[in-house]
Amino acid sequence: METPFIGKFSQGFMNAFKYSYSNGFLEGINNKIKVIKRVAYGYRNFLLFKRRIFLIQNQVFQVK
Repeated sequence: METPFIGKFSQGFMNAFKYSYSNGFLEGINNKIKVIKRVAYGYRNFLLFKRRIFLIQNQVFQVK
């Protein structure tokens, strides 16, 4: 017996078991950016905020 919820999303559930794709990595990056955004309220400009994000993500950025 299927509940209306499971019946409505059964194709999505089956795909989750069938395929190994996940957006967990991107969700983690988004979470880090949101935390930086909360902490970075006093940053002078967007460039400093952007540099902080790249620094946290261990990416190289070019200083102009």
